[in-house]
Amino acid sequence: MDASRADRVTVVALGCRVGRTDAASMAAALGPGFRVAQPGEGADWVLVATCSVTSDAAASSRQAVRRAAREHPGARLLVAGCHAAFESELLAGIPGVAAVVEPPDHASIPAILARLRAGQRPDVAIASARGEAPAWDAPPDPAAGPARPVLKIQDGCDARCAYCAVPLARGSSRSLGLEESLARITAVGRVRPEVVLAGVDLGAWGRDLSPRRTLAELVRAASASRAVQRIRLSSVEPLDLPVGLLGEEAGALLCEHFHLPLQSGSDQVLAAMRRPYRAADYVRVVEAVLRARPGAAIGADVVTGFPGETEVDHRATLALLGGLSLAYVHVFPFSPRPGTAAAAMPERPRIPDVKRRAAELRDRAARSRTAFVDGLRGRELEVVVERIRGPIALGTSREYAPVLFPAAGCARGDRVRVRHGDPGVDFGREVARAAAPS
Repeated sequence: MDASRADRVTVVALGCRVGRTDAASMAAALGPGFRVAQPGEGADWVLVATCSVTSDAAASSRQAVRRAAREHPGARLLVAGCHAAFESELLAGIPGVAAVVEPPDHASIPAILARLRAGQRPDVAIASARGEAPAWDAPPDPAAGPARPVLKIQDGCDARCAYCAVPLARGSSRSLGLEESLARITAVGRVRPEVVLAGVDLGAWGRDLSPRRTLAELVRAASASRAVQRIRLSSVEPLDLPVGLLGEEAGALLCEHFHLPLQSGSDQVLAAMRRPYRAADYVRVVEAVLRARPGAAIGADVVTGFPGETEVDHRATLALLGGLSLAYVHVFPFSPRPGTAAAAMPERPRIPDVKRRAAELRDRAARSRTAFVDGLRGRELEVVVERIRGPIALGTSREYAPVLFPAAGCARGDRVRVRHGDPGVDFGREVARAAAPS
């Protein structure tokens, strides 16, 4: 079909890496008669991949759908992603929305689009395959995407943390098979130096396979086959991180960057949250990682204002963060999500207290970040070039440090070595903001 006659599809992605990867896969899977719209071009269809991890994310998702309808008058909207699982009726009632597709039924989007284009409605305006075993989306072309592509190899979650609605939206944990995972990693490795492995509960990868597999096995297989030059793990539950792998030869494939959700430094709060570890367990994992990989970047998530959290609990979290060498901390005020146990829990802290606690935690996080970046001074780091703007290149080191450096002789996707302190070289998260497209 003549591409110029194909319907134009604009994709709007919100939320986490998994959600954005889903959106990229949806765009890559558009069937005959459809093509991704170019920047500044009009759209016949808008596909909005939503998020619902917090009430703010849910509100932003609804705003994004309404904004898409305003900015693309006459276009028809498909709403997908996690928020579609919670307020499908509300979203379906927004003018311009032609269908709402609940996860994990995203693989049906090309067929739904084709039927709508032909003047037919899908079987139901709100499509859902929850409870079924959906097909895995085909991955987008790694050569056409970021210099550090994200590859989803796991979806869903079997944990039932009291505050988290994601399992309600995404269903049970399921893993992409070992051979297919390795094949997709290898496909990325042919054109890119790094792949970011992602999942809703990445550390659970392989548990549902037969025979049962582990994340460590996958990394060993990728190392043995020289599938890719380096692997970065997205968020992994603390007790699921394969720390022993870091001492093996295969472990050298892993970037020195590990995101380990903490949520609270109080055992009382962790128990109420139904987290499977206590503060001392978290500390042991962090210390083990830093013994195996001195200078590694370790990130954390912290929730403040959980029902029943006291000032003593808050101080315990501050003290724990102060005693750990973390590269960054994401701080989130508690957000009650429909259908979760925590939504009905009493004794929620007062809003002014939550705001103060969040500010204190962010101040502690900022000091940790400064100490981590200062610790990079004088070190030579391996960086993947992600963007070049005139004479300046921007990339990300194995330690998840954004780096600005002279672009002479560099090309996007190259691995280069730079040293903090050399002329024209600068590190830090603020560097990424400074180099972002205007």
